[in-house]
Amino acid sequence: MVPERILTGIPASPGIAIGELFVYRHDDPEIPRFALDPSRIDREVDRFDHTVEISRMQLLNMYHRLIKQIGEGAASIFKAQATLLDDVQFTGEIRDAVRRDMTNAEAVVNDTSQRWQKAISSLDGELFRQKSHDIHDVSLRLIKNLLGAADHSIGPLDRPAILVSDDLMPSDVAHLVHKNVLAVATDLGSETSHTVILTRSLEVPAVVGLLELSIQVKNGDRIIIDGNNGKVIVNPSENTIRIYVAKQMQYQHYTAGFADIHKLPAVTKDNRRIALRANIELPHEVDSVLNSGAEGVGLYRSEYLFLLHGRIPDEQEQYDNYRQAIEAAAPNPVTIRTFDLGGDKVFGEFPLPAESNPFLGWRAIRVCLDQPELLRTQLRAIVRASRAGPTKIMFPFISGVGEIRQVKVHLAEVKKELAAEKVKFGEITVGVMIELPSAVLVADSLAAEVDFFSIGTNDLTQFTLAVDRNNQQVKDRYQPLHPALIRLIKMTVDAGHKAGIEVGVCGEIAANPLATLLLVGLHLDELSVSPVALPQIKQIIRSISYSEAVNFAEKALTIDTAEELLVFCEKEAKARFAELPIWNNGNGTV
Repeated sequence: MVPERILTGIPASPGIAIGELFVYRHDDPEIPRFALDPSRIDREVDRFDHTVEISRMQLLNMYHRLIKQIGEGAASIFKAQATLLDDVQFTGEIRDAVRRDMTNAEAVVNDTSQRWQKAISSLDGELFRQKSHDIHDVSLRLIKNLLGAADHSIGPLDRPAILVSDDLMPSDVAHLVHKNVLAVATDLGSETSHTVILTRSLEVPAVVGLLELSIQVKNGDRIIIDGNNGKVIVNPSENTIRIYVAKQMQYQHYTAGFADIHKLPAVTKDNRRIALRANIELPHEVDSVLNSGAEGVGLYRSEYLFLLHGRIPDEQEQYDNYRQAIEAAAPNPVTIRTFDLGGDKVFGEFPLPAESNPFLGWRAIRVCLDQPELLRTQLRAIVRASRAGPTKIMFPFISGVGEIRQVKVHLAEVKKELAAEKVKFGEITVGVMIELPSAVLVADSLAAEVDFFSIGTNDLTQFTLAVDRNNQQVKDRYQPLHPALIRLIKMTVDAGHKAGIEVGVCGEIAANPLATLLLVGLHLDELSVSPVALPQIKQIIRSISYSEAVNFAEKALTIDTAEELLVFCEKEAKARFAELPIWNNGNGTV
């Protein structure tokens, strides 16, 4: 009898699936390469242009089909891919190479794609990894269409199965909708990849980052996928299957309680109201997060506009994006974080210096204050857009009072300029992200300067514990539920409330169900989370009382070690929410 094996990856999409597996191995087409007769060059360019149009139509059809099934936010991945085909630099380079090298289009598309992927992959940051992934996906579509092959490789499965692969492209995932796919497990991938976003939206359980799973299994093997905590069990025993069948039923019962949760407020049993908002990257996500029950946007990561446009967006482009988000969310607020560049978010058009530790270097507000035109252009766009509804501006990586005062001078001057230009704008609320220990220590002074605080626990954790959250060697030492972090949160809340301002959390800890009771008990006014976590966090808030949460937090503050605090939170969560799927949330990106 083959012994069962347990593997741990990254929990990408919640849910539990049990069944046989089907191994999908990418069968990339064989790409011909041949020289063109000069008389054929114009026809070859026309053939390429025709294929671009076909590919664009396929992507837009996929986008419109998926909007009805998974919403605008996730479906827009394919709209963005279609936009790549409008990039004159990308398609123009292919046309020029066909003419210059007198080589067939399939080979030139492959060469150009590999060159672009190599250049983009050399840049640090998840945004660039996704851009490279999208270029590969679009280029493969072009090549297959040029060859007259099928536009995707996954055919319909003849019976329900769990799909195991080395990696999946977004276009692969899109074809899972009507196929007998119970769950997905991949060797590669991260919790923020486009593939993961799609599996969540399709409500397909998924675990990624399993390294070599696809070459260690074979078709027909029995497997369990637990997307709640990232576990994959190959060849499970009968006893393990019985345990997971019970867990699966328990989880289905738990999620059934979410049916109407989006219509209800995030309020405790004794009427403490928590503003539960969403973290987004792009404006078209607003509709879907509001439908999930969010009360507006607590973190709009504006630097994603760089990726969307492939360059620094001008004032009008920024204005259009901000206005769209604010208008869609009204009367709920949208909190726009100014560009958080640097660290793991770098962009080719915006050169950043080579630094031995970029997370501690020239990033976020430091870049904006040293590049005032970049900051003022963004502020002008936000202020102009504020007329569409409640608008909040949040400045990241503030280390002390001097920086926020400099920023406020720029904001005041921008408002004065726009007033002189007879441009009308709305009321704007100003806040800072508390993500540096120095900001916590001067929180009382910062509170006198702003209207709200939002605690970015990802950076606050790594800087307090001196742990690079992207360093695999020390990843186990990255502990958001650490006594030092909990005490820093309390200090920040106390300082904010003493000054009469609201305090929220937009870091990944806000989406961790183990921490919800603790955060409510620490008197947080707002939690801003990833959309997928909204129903679960709201359900927990509605099932607890504020007074109990306060008592729990007071006990938690007396605990001395991270290990003991984690056990304390787990024990309470399991006692209160027996059906709660305990997620390993990863480090996230805030």
